[in-house]
Amino acid sequence: MEGRKGGNEVFVESDKAELSLRMTSAFSALKPFMKGSEKENKTYQEMLDKAYSDGDQSISKAIALAPQSSTLLAKRVVVHSEINKPFKDDIASIDKIDTDKARAISRLLKAVYVNRKVGKGEVGEYKSILRKEMPAGWYQDVISVQLVKASGSTKEYEASVDAFMGHYRDYVIRVAVFMVAAFLAGLVGVIVIIAQLFLLSRSPTSEEERKLIAAPEGWGWKPVYAVFISWLSTEFLVGPLLKGLSKDLANIAIEQGAFTVALITAALYLSQNLPSLFYIWLFAFRSHKTKFIEGIRLRWHTQRRGPVGLVLAGVLTWYAAIPFVVVATIIATKLGSQGSTNPIVAVVLSSVKDTNPLAVVMFLITLGVLPALCEETLFRGFLYTSLRRKLGAFPSIVISATLFSLAHMDMGGALQLFVLGALFAFVFERTKSLVPAMVAHCMWNSATFLMALTIFG
Repeated sequence: MEGRKGGNEVFVESDKAELSLRMTSAFSALKPFMKGSEKENKTYQEMLDKAYSDGDQSISKAIALAPQSSTLLAKRVVVHSEINKPFKDDIASIDKIDTDKARAISRLLKAVYVNRKVGKGEVGEYKSILRKEMPAGWYQDVISVQLVKASGSTKEYEASVDAFMGHYRDYVIRVAVFMVAAFLAGLVGVIVIIAQLFLLSRSPTSEEERKLIAAPEGWGWKPVYAVFISWLSTEFLVGPLLKGLSKDLANIAIEQGAFTVALITAALYLSQNLPSLFYIWLFAFRSHKTKFIEGIRLRWHTQRRGPVGLVLAGVLTWYAAIPFVVVATIIATKLGSQGSTNPIVAVVLSSVKDTNPLAVVMFLITLGVLPALCEETLFRGFLYTSLRRKLGAFPSIVISATLFSLAHMDMGGALQLFVLGALFAFVFERTKSLVPAMVAHCMWNSATFLMALTIFG
């Protein structure tokens, strides 16, 4: 495994480059179906040039952060070959890296891009190097086509180009379908918000209703302090070890596969967050002789709703979250945010390229189900109910959402996390059950992963 610096930012920049470069192939795949005017053709070429330029800039930023990565240097060789820019300095830089991986990549690049000639008996060997040393995606696809070209088989080359173009036409369709679905979901979210604001009752919570969601009588601030101090102490103790391991997860995704990463991510997440549930029971519910499920208000029946109604409330909250988070993202960008700094972003972006169905399922559990259970129990089921023992709904929503955002230690996504925390607390307050918040949280995280899978997978 070669040295990498910059952690999350390296992988984010690398995948930004790949997204731009995928669009170049998408544009090229669609060109035969576009019979436009000279002006439209000029616009198409400008879009193509900009996508290549953006990709080149992003991969160069990644290399500046990790100059000893033979994978990143190889990626820039591919880009520069496509846009007719010099690339021999990058191959020379790869030659200076003393690893088996670098030597294998150098052999492959020299054969395909420098010598431009590969013997028939060598094709299989180079394909093996390509699959092993270069991550799946645009770069591997392009090198594969160029490898066939270098073998001298015109018929096989034409077939590989057709397959390449067909793949990226399918990619455009997949992304377009996702974008339409996202737009429609956002539209439904706007309708849900309007209905909540203008059509549904907004009467304040009565004293009797407050008792359904507030912590038991005699509940003070000591259990809250005890739970959060104990949890944060545990984080402090295990944090350095977990942080060191999490930095390598994106590399592990490339070398060991996404399923292994999903399992490790689940173990890391549980080791950090499962203790908080134990502390809730130890310092709060046990002393008050409160059953855990009742204490966190995990109810499947309320006065107004049954299981279906509670799940539906969670689904509608997810829809409403979409326009709210879009607005929050726009505001955060205007304020100078460069996007999420959470290391899990790099892990997901590196892992979604693995098409292993078991890995997809495991990531949905790891990223969707586990946070919905653990975080909703801590921040809504325990913290929010404790706040409602002493405070009104509005300050309880604001305080719990603020702590929810801060606990993620992600300044790039802080505003979006606050908005989500506020929405989850709001639906908890309205329904008097934790079920809708858990459903909405699970759907949000799972949909975010599926979005990454659609765009980068």
